[in-house]
Amino acid sequence: MASTPLDALEYCVRGQRVPDAILDTLAAEAESESGTRALFRELIEPLSDSFDPRLSEAYADTFARLLERVAPELKAEALLRRYRALGVPTERPKRVVVLSRVTLGADVAVVSPFLAAALTLYPDAEILFAGNAKNYELFEERVGHLPLHYGRTSLLRDRVAVGLELAAKLDSPGTLVFDADSRLSQLGLLPFGPPERYLHFPSRSFRSDSDEPMAALACAFLRETLHCETKPFIAPPVTGWVPRTDVTISLGIGENPAKRVGGDFEFRLLQGLLDQGHSVMLDKGAGGEETARVEALEARCRGALFTWQGAFAPFAEAIRASRLYIGYDSAGQHVAAACGVRQITVFAGAPNRKFLRRWQPWAEPGRAALVEAGSL
Repeated sequence: MASTPLDALEYCVRGQRVPDAILDTLAAEAESESGTRALFRELIEPLSDSFDPRLSEAYADTFARLLERVAPELKAEALLRRYRALGVPTERPKRVVVLSRVTLGADVAVVSPFLAAALTLYPDAEILFAGNAKNYELFEERVGHLPLHYGRTSLLRDRVAVGLELAAKLDSPGTLVFDADSRLSQLGLLPFGPPERYLHFPSRSFRSDSDEPMAALACAFLRETLHCETKPFIAPPVTGWVPRTDVTISLGIGENPAKRVGGDFEFRLLQGLLDQGHSVMLDKGAGGEETARVEALEARCRGALFTWQGAFAPFAEAIRASRLYIGYDSAGQHVAAACGVRQITVFAGAPNRKFLRRWQPWAEPGRAALVEAGSL
């Protein structure tokens, strides 16, 4: 069956501009949930996840023209002109707003260094994290919150509306926006203020020839542009009651079944640790398939197994207090790396080698082991 997003992707890969007729169809299809889902899964994510500067430019051109169709007040030519003029901001801010990248892992690995830079460079300014409450809780002890909800399953039109509403709030003198390639701005394309009040990290093209993790690239970018040394961190509210265990484990796969190792791997992992006398804290997720899978494992396992279900921030605190973290490619690995906790990360389903290298945890030497699913 023909797929409009895949047709568009083929033009981009060939180095050709996507025809207007295909963009018209994409905009029409994105009026449905399935159409928006296909747009991101089959076109936007492949362009972004390639970490190819050529395809990054194709994304900018294609998505700017698509934005013009979804929100007629936006003009593709003006969006691209502003996007290509972005550099180092010059205005001294009274307020710095750091945009969430929507996913928990990316906010720890990539966004938290931008929060750290804002705190270091502008001690007298108000520092705000713009994003969902769940993500903000990871940094609540150090920065303020500009709440909003960006639905990863929302229609394209609604996602753009959230970004435009936020852009209107931020386009004012004295406000500096730090954008670590956020989906809130559609990777820098939405007009979140003029270049002198906007810092955009081109994460898909910066140092494209290197195999450095994304967290390292974010810190290198801040060092080069703002001359500021930073590193990832978390600062969740102190609960004081999170159980401490030897090992913390997350088997979350972010609704991507390709990330999971099949068979009896998960049971053997858990029971093997328990048989060795280790206490284990296992995250149950937020419901659905992951919770059902963990509850089935809980019923089978014998030993000092504790489970956690609820906000992610307390589980992040449990990771920080543990001796070892194990999980699939997800937020937990970046929390462990930021906290200096030893970890084992199981990678499966990566779209390409560059993606795997970019999203590996940035940890101290000898404190992180990557295991590719094919070796298990």
